[in-house]
Amino acid sequence: MRVARSSELRVITEHIKEILIVTGMVTMTAFTSVVMPSAILRIFGVENPDVAATVLARHWSLLVALVGALLVFAGYRPDIRIPAMVVGATEKLAIAAFVLATPLRQRKSLLLIIAGDAVMAIIYLIVLCAS
Repeated sequence: MRVARSSELRVITEHIKEILIVTGMVTMTAFTSVVMPSAILRIFGVENPDVAATVLARHWSLLVALVGALLVFAGYRPDIRIPAMVVGATEKLAIAAFVLATPLRQRKSLLLIIAGDAVMAIIYLIVLCAS
């Protein structure tokens, strides 16, 4: 499938550095859950987490924050933008699919998070298809 080179596409591709930096920094906010895992666990509906849930939440948050750091780094390094956007889009679409496939889709705060992730992933996919 070929993506048409419209003026909108040009705006995205011409500003991909800034897009990657901003979306990467937004993604890096997941690091707050490394320090305060109870916040993200509450969003997922876990009120009284056990030790395993807390450790998994911290680890997951760290991994998501590292994906954000990779996206920021890719903003400054054109040579790694394609693999970074593949990783970023995969992570963001995966969490959206996992949530939407479960009753968690009824949680409004979680839907807001995955909506933002989906928008970021779509932007990355548009750029990848245009490459």
